[in-house]
Amino acid sequence: MKPLLIPAVLILGLTLATTTTNAATKRAGEVFIPGKPLQQQIERIEVELNDGETYSELKPTERTRVREALVRMRTAVEQHPNRDSMPEQVRTDVFNDQEIVNTVLTQAREDSRLICQREKVIGSNRSTTQCMTVAERERQKDRAQHDLSKAQHVGKIVN
Repeated sequence: MKPLLIPAVLILGLTLATTTTNAATKRAGEVFIPGKPLQQQIERIEVELNDGETYSELKPTERTRVREALVRMRTAVEQHPNRDSMPEQVRTDVFNDQEIVNTVLTQAREDSRLICQREKVIGSNRSTTQCMTVAERERQKDRAQHDLSKAQHVGKIVN
């Protein structure tokens, strides 16, 4: 009975470690880092938006929404360089814009993650590595479901 107990304890320990790591990652996944100068963070985000890689799956409307929020925040910081001198309403507006940016870019970062999977090609015993972003996988899944429902409705295979 003891040999079975040890693997169960190891599995439980690994599960707890993974859960703790995921919780820490979610907190660290925030776009704005508390305690760092806002102006520097705005510049970093703008560079990441323009690099064509970090937020590659960001829709144009969402990209525009983020840029507008960054412009509003930059203007507020330029007018009130010291956080303590900011009027309460301006501070609230900056906080709301930070939340918009955090929400949109955190989701875009998740959608832009590259996931690789080893798959065997039909008719072969050799595995190949297939890499796609989360958003590409979602689009492929939606397209396959649409084609399947269309084929069932029409009664023929859609290419």
